[in-house]
Amino acid sequence: MKIDKLDQELILELQKDGRCAYLKLAKKLSVAEGTVRNRYRKLVDHGIIKVTAVPDLNKLGYGFMGIVWMQARLADLRTVAERLAREPNVCYLANVAGRYEFIAIVLAKSAREFASFMENVVSGIPGILRTETFVALNAYKGHSNWLDTLQIINNLGIPANES
Repeated sequence: MKIDKLDQELILELQKDGRCAYLKLAKKLSVAEGTVRNRYRKLVDHGIIKVTAVPDLNKLGYGFMGIVWMQARLADLRTVAERLAREPNVCYLANVAGRYEFIAIVLAKSAREFASFMENVVSGIPGILRTETFVALNAYKGHSNWLDTLQIINNLGIPANES
């Protein structure tokens, strides 16, 4: 599917408010409501956009973000990746080129929890040779909506609703 200017403007508006009514979007974009509805459906059907909830990680108690670069033995890349990908606090993991083999974004509730993760999880993975860690202090651009937070949300420890 080819994206035109209207699709692009629709996507930008939906990024601001994904629940915005079709009628309101139509007025903003100066088109008919049916046009917005059809364009929206095509964008979803072609997998160009998806509707999702983006949790506010700070309000959920995950205010600490560590960015960890890792060197690993080449023979252990797949094993290291599979092990790290299973960890709920690892919200982004990529194999990269350069001085390191992996970059991971790790969310934690505190510096202490992050330190425990590094000491108990990362140090226990055979094949990781070296790490370099950066702590995010302030975010000036971008949001955490591209992070995989499903495992964190599943592990919030909210008791089941008993009826």
